[in-house]
Amino acid sequence: MEELETFIVLAREKNFTRTATKRALSQPTVSVHIKNLENKFATSFIQRTTKRVHLTPEGELFYEHALKIWSQYQQLQEHLYQKKQTASGLIRVGASFTIGEYLLPEVMASLQNQYEQLDFYVTIGNTEKIIDSVRRLEVDIGLVEGSNYTKDVLQSAFKEDRLVIVCSPEYETNFKTLADLHHHKWVIREEGSGTRQYFDHLIQSNGIQVKSTLVISSTQGIKNSVTNGLGLALLSEATIKEELAHGTLKMVPIESLYEKRDFSYVLTKGSQLNRNTQLLIDTLTNGEE
Repeated sequence: MEELETFIVLAREKNFTRTATKRALSQPTVSVHIKNLENKFATSFIQRTTKRVHLTPEGELFYEHALKIWSQYQQLQEHLYQKKQTASGLIRVGASFTIGEYLLPEVMASLQNQYEQLDFYVTIGNTEKIIDSVRRLEVDIGLVEGSNYTKDVLQSAFKEDRLVIVCSPEYETNFKTLADLHHHKWVIREEGSGTRQYFDHLIQSNGIQVKSTLVISSTQGIKNSVTNGLGLALLSEATIKEELAHGTLKMVPIESLYEKRDFSYVLTKGSQLNRNTQLLIDTLTNGEE
């Protein structure tokens, strides 16, 4: 657009010196801008005499279209600027550990790149705690995994997740069938966690006999415990990408046991969405392919 603006000014001023002054450029730079445009379109736009610049017929045509393009560019620039300025202030977000620690930071960064005056206050807790925060209007929106059936909140899915069983690479057992999962130690989340809800379902529905459990209310704590050989764990695939890539954790290859679940946003039923919360929802839903 720099070269286009230079051409428009030159077409109006019909003088390289005045054009350079108005554009705060050197005269050689003005000449380069015009020559670059002529090379791109393989034609001559100007005829230069000792005193004045005249547009060729092709230059006149290009000037007519350049004015339209420049006008549209400025309108778009103004529209985006206004859009950027209209989103400001605070969004109070409650997020479950899985979402708050592994998904939300990227979403917030994306929003703040577009809306510099947007601020976040994030509360992280288990799913049960976050839903309660939504109900009490302590947050504008909750982001959770798992299912709930409370009557005073609305829950809408925005992304699909997969839960997988992981162990340390040095874990001795060679897992092949469901029977190989009996009599192992497990590192699990606390009651009220969405991941814990799915772990309980996995164990009960498949009749898996558990040797013992170690309860830790942190996904990172569970990953570190499993890496150090303290047992098996059921974790969101979204939380273990780095560990799988570096070989510090490995998935137990019993695909039939792996369950899919939804990440959801939760709102108080009957609440009015403000612009900031709607922007967050749009970013969450548009990010899902």
